[in-house]
Amino acid sequence: MRFAVSLLALRPGRIGGTETYLRELLREMPAAAGGDELVVVIGRDVAGELETPGFERVIVDRSAGRIVADRILEAFTAWRARGLERLFDRIGADALLFPQQSIFPKRVRGRAVLTVVDVGYLYYPESLGAFDRTFRPAIYPFSMERAERIIAISEFTKRTIVDHYGVAPSRVVSIPLGFAKSDARSVKPTELVAGPYLYYPAITHPYKNHALLLRTYAALRKSGRLPEKLVLTGARTKAWKDLERLARELGVEADVVHLGYLPRSEVRRVYAGASAVLFPTRFEGFGLPVTEAFEFGKKVVTSRLEIFDELGVPKRFQIDFGDPEELLHALRTEGTTVLEKEPSSWREMATRTLEVLRQVGSGDGGL
Repeated sequence: MRFAVSLLALRPGRIGGTETYLRELLREMPAAAGGDELVVVIGRDVAGELETPGFERVIVDRSAGRIVADRILEAFTAWRARGLERLFDRIGADALLFPQQSIFPKRVRGRAVLTVVDVGYLYYPESLGAFDRTFRPAIYPFSMERAERIIAISEFTKRTIVDHYGVAPSRVVSIPLGFAKSDARSVKPTELVAGPYLYYPAITHPYKNHALLLRTYAALRKSGRLPEKLVLTGARTKAWKDLERLARELGVEADVVHLGYLPRSEVRRVYAGASAVLFPTRFEGFGLPVTEAFEFGKKVVTSRLEIFDELGVPKRFQIDFGDPEELLHALRTEGTTVLEKEPSSWREMATRTLEVLRQVGSGDGGL
């Protein structure tokens, strides 16, 4: 069979865990495809930044800005990206995968599979800018209705889709994100920061709870019971200036290091050097740092959320980050965090994704 994967919405360096998912999916699909043909549809600005061995490449001769403009026009007007519709027709795929939550072009012909990677906006809409608060409701419900199958990255995400959008459960399949079964011991610790440190990788959206973490960290640091620095990575939103100000007010500005958005290879090096990984978020659709910390044999301390039960984080490592004593106790608990459920590999994730594409491509209604 022949399958096309659309990367027209990909913006490297801006989408965090979604980019990790996309890169791993592209890396593993060819090995899992067997005799299937794979095609990737990609904009010209991104094509040079992303290698896709094992895929036939169809490069759309439009700038990233033009593609964004076309998506906006389709979301809010009757205008159609007919040139792109014809391009997908020429590819002749048995099934189309749109792995970034929206179908573009909207009226593309063919059997579509949609991956939903983010439902946080439903719980914390204030984390979005004014444009996204308008754009997402204009295109996401349409895409979910249009798709023949929806892939959710966790059971929690699936339940949210079903409950909020009224999608029939039979149309949604949960395929969790994976982790790399590799020898993480061979990864050299980062040289970007020295000394023992705790690590929190997350974009600075308010629901990621950086402010609460800073207050708890400062309380332990000032009491002399926490020798580690606090290292942060991920995109800085407009909330970062307030967090910098808070760190100064708390007297820990020199102890908190934000390395910004790093390439995947360097993020792995930051994991390798960490004493422990912290994840105080108030919401998560999956929680890649949990499986990444597991890969590196690190202690990971999370907030108390349903998704972390799903991932198998032991209760003793799920805490109230507002309580410094709970954090200190978890950090001083002997041993690393061993998940109570074996996470899937990226290869398993790609294999299951291809199974869904084959079912849709063959017109099989069952999952």
